[in-house]
Amino acid sequence: MRTKPVRYWIRDEIEDIIKEYNIDRNNFYEYSKFRYKDIIQKFADNFVDRSKTRRIDLNYCWLNLKKDLQVSEPIIEYRISWTDFLRKVREKMPETDDNKFYMILSEGWVYEGFLDEIFAVLNETTGNLEDFYRVSRRFDWFVCYCSDGYSYAVEKWGINNLFDK
Repeated sequence: MRTKPVRYWIRDEIEDIIKEYNIDRNNFYEYSKFRYKDIIQKFADNFVDRSKTRRIDLNYCWLNLKKDLQVSEPIIEYRISWTDFLRKVREKMPETDDNKFYMILSEGWVYEGFLDEIFAVLNETTGNLEDFYRVSRRFDWFVCYCSDGYSYAVEKWGINNLFDK
């Protein structure tokens, strides 16, 4: 794996986890490579202040969020185990009509799936994971993870009461 460019390491790891744990590809899968840009663009249009940056850099777009967004208190990873951290992050995520979400990785990969499968895969990752975003399919809120050890929920319109949990 180390002979491939770094951006492929997490994609390969996720693929191995899907296979090893027999995760149903109807419930979690890599999104169409032909439509990655559409999802990333919608994410940026809804949440990133484009006056601060022209280029969408998924590694640091959380530093350039729109000012009118509501942001929760961060959950800090280094104070708890990865499993407990993921559990706390999941608690921040409201249910949706179909409970399906996008997961956008800072390396540019996009996945779609249900929360159970998303968190099952995340729980098995081993350190190749950088920043990533779990985004509602309506693009009205997301949960951000920063590899510096922080995660927080962000709402666009304040309709889900994420911050009362």
